[in-house]
Amino acid sequence: MYIYRLAGENLELAEAELDGFLNAVNVDETASSKGRLAFTESHPDQLKRLALTHEVAEEIDPETFRPEGSYAVRVENLTGKKVEKEKLESELGEKLSTEKNKVKLENPETVIKVYITDNKKYYGKIIEDINRGLFQKRSNEKRPFSSPISMDPVLARVLGNLSEVSSGEQVLDPFCGTGGILIEAGLCGIGVKGLDIQEEMVEGAKKNLKEYGILNYDIREGDISEVNEIYDEYNAVISDLPYGKASKQENKAVEKFLDFIQGFKGKTVFMYNESSLGNYEADFEVYVHKNLTRHIYLI
Repeated sequence: MYIYRLAGENLELAEAELDGFLNAVNVDETASSKGRLAFTESHPDQLKRLALTHEVAEEIDPETFRPEGSYAVRVENLTGKKVEKEKLESELGEKLSTEKNKVKLENPETVIKVYITDNKKYYGKIIEDINRGLFQKRSNEKRPFSSPISMDPVLARVLGNLSEVSSGEQVLDPFCGTGGILIEAGLCGIGVKGLDIQEEMVEGAKKNLKEYGILNYDIREGDISEVNEIYDEYNAVISDLPYGKASKQENKAVEKFLDFIQGFKGKTVFMYNESSLGNYEADFEVYVHKNLTRHIYLI
C-alpha cells in the first residue's frame, strides 16, 4: 500500500487532484482517504506532478522492515493532540537498528515516517518527497514576463491534474495570459496550446515557457470565438476565465467561452470568481483572501 500525506488547506480538492492524477497516469484505482492521508495499492509514476500532496510513502511493517545504509525516523502527528514525537522516533529508530545501517538525521538515504491518526499509526518509507517550495520559485513576479493577474502555480498544477491529461497529450488554454497554466502543464510533459486576444500576452507567455525549458507549445493571438479555426486537436481545455472589467472589455469573453465548450467533447476545467455560471455549478471553492474566493468547475 502507498500512503499520501495531503496538504491540509483544502482536503476535498487535494483528494480530487490525486484521483485526477491517478487517471492521468493510467492507474485504474480511486484513492481511499482518511483525513490527511490517502491510500492506493498501486505505485504510480510521475508523483512529482502532484501539487496538494506533501509526500508519498510505501507502507512498511516495523516488525520486519530493516533499512539499509543511513536512515531517520520522523513522526507526523495528524491528531491535533500532544504526542511525544522525539520519544517515538528514538524508540522506533532503535528497533530498526542493525549492523548494516545507522541513524543519520541530516540527508539520510531512507526516511521512515510514522503517521499518527486518531485511530491508528501508519508506517511508511518515503518514496517521493514533493518539494512544494518549487512552485513559489515559479510565482508570477519571478517570471521574465508578469501581469498583475496571474494564477498561482499550485492552483495551475491542480487544474492540470483535474483535467486527467496524460503526458504526451495536448491541452488548450483559450485565455492563456502570461502562461501560468501552460507552464505547469508543460512541466508535466503535456503539449500546450494557448490563445490570447492581446499580442503582449502572447509574446510574454512564449518568453515564460522558454524560461522553464518548455519547447512543445503553440501560442497564438486571437479571440475565443476563433478557437476552432485556429486549433484542430487537443485533449482538454483548462483556463482561468476573465472576470470583472476584463470579462466585459474582452467582447463578452465568458459568454463566448460557454458557447465554445458546449461543442467540445473532451474535459474542461476552469476557474471563475462566481459559484455558478450559465447552467453550471462549481465543484470546488478556493479561498484566496477575505474579499476573494475562486471557484473550480469540472465539465
